[in-house]
Amino acid sequence: MLDFGIVAKEETEDYNTKFLSELIQGEEITGEIVVGEFKTIPMGKREVAEFYVIITDHENRLKWVCEFTTPYHPETNNIYGEKGGLFYNFIDSITHVVNDTPINWQDNYSVNFNQFRKTLNQYIRSVTIKTVAPVNTDAKTVNLEIIGAEYKTESRKKVPLTIYDLAEEDPIILMGYASLRNKGDRITVKNIVFELKSLLDDEKITEDAYKLALIELKTVKEK
Repeated sequence: MLDFGIVAKEETEDYNTKFLSELIQGEEITGEIVVGEFKTIPMGKREVAEFYVIITDHENRLKWVCEFTTPYHPETNNIYGEKGGLFYNFIDSITHVVNDTPINWQDNYSVNFNQFRKTLNQYIRSVTIKTVAPVNTDAKTVNLEIIGAEYKTESRKKVPLTIYDLAEEDPIILMGYASLRNKGDRITVKNIVFELKSLLDDEKITEDAYKLALIELKTVKEK
């Protein structure tokens, strides 16, 4: 018999499934995470994005199905998280766990959905997530907070990268890298930071982009 790569379907119909509206404060789950595609739905004079995040604990046969509804900007394909809201708490906490950013790192989050979904589905194997009290007393559901993550492959957080590797992936770091090459200067983390600070002072990059680039550059191990 030839192997055509067919993967056996795992039966999950008998899992204990909880929807976001059924969760109460203090619950916790560790399991595989999958972000589904989003659809837009009309809300008044604008559209909002609706998508699901599913966390599945195969060992205990438990599944959480969490629906997110966020403002959507079709011109950029970005979704929006307002401070204190469900999506804000989710993206802020997973960014903190994975990238070591501070809690409440930004006042609000504008997130490219395609990149958000790709990164979670491609690189994160499982998460530990707990339910916390919503900031908004009128909220109908609890908030979700990521407190741990397991990677599918060795992450950039664990694998030392070269400056060139980062420049290939990050357009902001690439700007500093290219500037040094054009001037014939030595390419080091210190020199790239100096170049990026100059770009920030000249208002060619934003402060958030500058701060994120500094975090990425900390992963580089120079000889």
